[in-house]
Amino acid sequence: MKECDVSKLDRIFERGAHVLTRDHFPVQLESSPGAPPALMVMGNEACLSGPTVGIVGTRNASVYGRAAAAKFAEAFAKQGITVVSGGALGIDAAAHEGALVGGGQTAAVLAGGLDRLYPAMHAALFRRIASQGCLLSTFAFGTQPIGYRFLARNGTIAMLSQIILVVEAPARSGALNTAQNAADLGRPVFVVPSTIDQLSFQGSHALIRDGATLVDSPDQIFEALDLQPTLNFHQESTAITEVAKRILDALTVEVKRVEVISQATGLSPDELLAELTFLEMDGKVIREGGGYALVP
Repeated sequence: MKECDVSKLDRIFERGAHVLTRDHFPVQLESSPGAPPALMVMGNEACLSGPTVGIVGTRNASVYGRAAAAKFAEAFAKQGITVVSGGALGIDAAAHEGALVGGGQTAAVLAGGLDRLYPAMHAALFRRIASQGCLLSTFAFGTQPIGYRFLARNGTIAMLSQIILVVEAPARSGALNTAQNAADLGRPVFVVPSTIDQLSFQGSHALIRDGATLVDSPDQIFEALDLQPTLNFHQESTAITEVAKRILDALTVEVKRVEVISQATGLSPDELLAELTFLEMDGKVIREGGGYALVP
């Protein structure tokens, strides 16, 4: 091995990377057929010793999808559930962020070596994940995250998760591969739905038709894990923030376009859409014809 390669490895191990062998695997991974012989870990793998839920979905996520992933992940984190995902753009990132905001733990399973973090724009997110959970890889240092390795990564996510939650998967999506891996392992698959005209949810709705469970509240996941919720999700979600109140005050039962609501509230379109998504999920507003209105 070249001297420079040895130096890079030394720095990685100095930052806390270590090898986890099967003798120390979490139960759900150790008992999975096809489990890898070892994992490379950055952070504290003890976060995987309790209940785990994998959250997966498309990289090209909608505001609704990202908000749903973050909302579910935050609720899981507050319940002491570790959120497992793949560190990718879109739904994965929203899930990790939601868990971190909820003050809980999260694990990112990577498709390359721990010294080849992908995507590079998530470098800061990966550091936070490692400090509040762990980064994991079945691949050796120096391995580039390409092609089939993402499918292998999906299989590892399924093995590490007691339940898989699919959020926004189009007809062709790696999330469907993860869901299939979970089903093959006998693990429950739950799916967040959307309206029938959303192409980015076609794969999600196909999973529901094929027997996956439609979910609209984290409480359903808690029940599947035999956990007693310490917080009432619906009661907590109905608490009105100042921003939400400003939006509700600007709405009527007549549909208003986003730009009109933005002008009335002084909120940026991105911030407004995220808040409207939460309010829609809470049943306070409805979306219709490119605009929003109060629920009659």
